[in-house]
Amino acid sequence: MTMSSTGHRLTIAKRYSVIACAILVSACSGTDTRRQANQEFEYLNQTVKPELVIADGLDTPLYTQRFDVPELAEGTEDYPMGKAVDVRSPVQILALSPLVRVQEGSDNVTVWFNSRSSQDDISAQVWTLLANFLADKKVAIAKLDDVNHTLETDWLINYDTFDEFREVSEYELKQRYKFTLLTGVNKRTVGLQVDLIDHEERLDGTKVDNVLSKGDSRRFAVQMLNLLNIYYEIDRIEGKNKETEQQKASKLKIDFVDQKHPVITLNIPFDDAWKLLPMVLNKVGMTVEDEDKLAATMLISFDEQTDDYWIDNKITRVTLAEDDYRIQVGEINGHTSIAFFGDDKQPLSAEVMSQLFISLKDAADVLRAEKAAE
Repeated sequence: MTMSSTGHRLTIAKRYSVIACAILVSACSGTDTRRQANQEFEYLNQTVKPELVIADGLDTPLYTQRFDVPELAEGTEDYPMGKAVDVRSPVQILALSPLVRVQEGSDNVTVWFNSRSSQDDISAQVWTLLANFLADKKVAIAKLDDVNHTLETDWLINYDTFDEFREVSEYELKQRYKFTLLTGVNKRTVGLQVDLIDHEERLDGTKVDNVLSKGDSRRFAVQMLNLLNIYYEIDRIEGKNKETEQQKASKLKIDFVDQKHPVITLNIPFDDAWKLLPMVLNKVGMTVEDEDKLAATMLISFDEQTDDYWIDNKITRVTLAEDDYRIQVGEINGHTSIAFFGDDKQPLSAEVMSQLFISLKDAADVLRAEKAAE
């Protein structure tokens, strides 16, 4: 066996081990009916019995303190008891990549990313990683604060079906998260902190009145950060593999070179992207009205499509206003970049771009499937 084939097998094995972690983490991300012990909790009904009274004239017996229950430490009086005790195994942050370090001993859920080179903009790389991870789950950016370095997500929605005692129940979990970028001790290190900021549960369409504890919120935050770490490691492994031209052409990414105004990138040459772009745009209701290849610009118009169109084509709805838009096509880091501008000649915000990117990514996937079927 050659060294290259051995390395290839190790890469595949590592990829599958990372995917296995993803399955385990995903399985823990929904509701869990086994979170509490299934006993009667009779100990809650126990009362403190009075001390033994020794009659006059009798000797006091010897006592052992071996089985005395210690006093609770100050501040722990309100710890959960009975059904409130969570018996699930604790969760911990996964650090799958040598470029990721876990911050221990903190209430906040945080990991630190290290760049390979001092020339890299690690902050932009982490924002790019996060935006593409969210888009992969079809979650747009609800609010981006470039001053405080925070990003709030739109609703992340998970559906599940529970079949117990021949009764089927539909469960819906909706959550929003806030990610905060932290400054490291040097320019090659940044931290990413995640917090759960909104949480809703519905069972068969009825909202569940469930107030999360601090531990529950942290648990969800850890699971979310683990999914991001798994996504990062899979992307890092697959980035080393050779892709066909067709795979490259259909692989869109959103790039945060400018945090306020990210661009969409294609891992193909400018000329190829120029030919592909009108087809992708057409799938989301955008028509190229005019183009100037020398100036690398396209003038497009957007027309809203019917509900059936988005559903039938399996494309996320575009929420832009029906208007004219301008596209600037360029090159960035060896890739083709696509920037969108409104009628006011201002670049579209990160929030709008993240939603549009999800739709364009769906459109590229549809085109790839159509090409494969030919």
